[in-house]
Amino acid sequence: MKARTGRVSSFATGLLLAMVAPVLGQTGAIEGVVHDSLAGGPLSDAAVFLWETSYQADTDDEGRFRIEGVPPGSYSILFFHRRLGEMGLSAGPRSIVVEPGRTIEVDLAMPSRRTITRSDCLMDGQPPEGGIVTGHVVDFESQMSLGGAGVTLSWQEADDPTPGRIDLRTGPDGRFHVCDAPRGVPILVSADFYGRQSRRQEMVIDDSGFIEAPISVEQLGTSRLSGTLLDRESGRGVEGAETWIRGTYFRALTDSDGHFLFENVPAGTYMLMTDHLAYGTKMDTLVVPDRQRLLVEMLLDTRPIEIAPLTVTADAPPVELARRRGGIVITEDEIDEVRQRSRDASDILRSLHVPGVLVRHNSNGTICVGYITGQVMMNQDGCVEMMIYINDVRATDPNLALRLPPDAIQRMVLYKPVEAGNLFGLGGGNGVWMIYTRGN
Repeated sequence: MKARTGRVSSFATGLLLAMVAPVLGQTGAIEGVVHDSLAGGPLSDAAVFLWETSYQADTDDEGRFRIEGVPPGSYSILFFHRRLGEMGLSAGPRSIVVEPGRTIEVDLAMPSRRTITRSDCLMDGQPPEGGIVTGHVVDFESQMSLGGAGVTLSWQEADDPTPGRIDLRTGPDGRFHVCDAPRGVPILVSADFYGRQSRRQEMVIDDSGFIEAPISVEQLGTSRLSGTLLDRESGRGVEGAETWIRGTYFRALTDSDGHFLFENVPAGTYMLMTDHLAYGTKMDTLVVPDRQRLLVEMLLDTRPIEIAPLTVTADAPPVELARRRGGIVITEDEIDEVRQRSRDASDILRSLHVPGVLVRHNSNGTICVGYITGQVMMNQDGCVEMMIYINDVRATDPNLALRLPPDAIQRMVLYKPVEAGNLFGLGGGNGVWMIYTRGN
């Protein structure tokens, strides 16, 4: 009887290798890291497994995993985490090939916020033809997610005095998304939750078509904004100039002395706009703190040159003159060396590399300036903030003060903790940063 000949199927070959390889010690291994694309770090306690096999492993605190003793062959690798289940998402499988006696590296990741939000838009029946804005609203003190919070997006198109506006509410997880926001236009984003409000912030959707807006709400009051527009050459008030806060309904004409007034302005960062037939349209960054009376002065020029920046002072008692002595004085010339590559006051201080001073950007969008260990205690999870004064008036909201535009700052003085404690009392024990704007 003649024996049957022919090719053995690839399935049979793979099965044979899977049975023989462990015996011969020719198995492979898989190792890698699972990334948390939403939190920006490793993903621990994720179950990584090979589809339709019993091979699996859990990630450690650094998101690493290793699967050993895997027979050679082609597999689909995927992972699961409880957060994926809560969001109703899947990261999807990846195809890999395991070779005998070798370890292959595989990096896995949760879907990005952009991918998730685009999927949400499609599920809502709103293909994201415009820009996408997504965000998470939390309580400032507890950092708990706030479901049902009101969110407002407002913007102002060119030559249209009426702001565009979108109002919506967060879901149970405190998240929200907008699928048709305008691109390339400054959008003012804010939120409120039973009388508690967030600080207004301006954002622009760039060519990527996506932006994320983290928002925290707290018990905020409003401020009174009194301003004056002056002719740069003569120093006289500019009458009849239309003045407004971009993206809001705050709008007024200056009187015969160049004065205007806005009452009850919510805390936040805005663009102050002004338009006059002789001076054209001017703008500058305006940082409005919580519950203060602000005095704003803007110098206008009819010539097409860079005008003097906005000068903002607080209508409050100044610090005693005796406290101005000593400290580390940072002159205007020193600031000029880093001004052009700085976005705000915190960038200026960081670029100057002052010994002992640390500028930290936190994951929740806030900024902390303090002295490193050896002066005061600072750790990985927190930061002991300096006390900040602007033109000798203590800033009630240091985070807003840190975002002062570079062109507005003329000089600074830093007091180390020991020195500041003696001059400013107990509150100055972490150091004091004095910021002086132009014209002061």
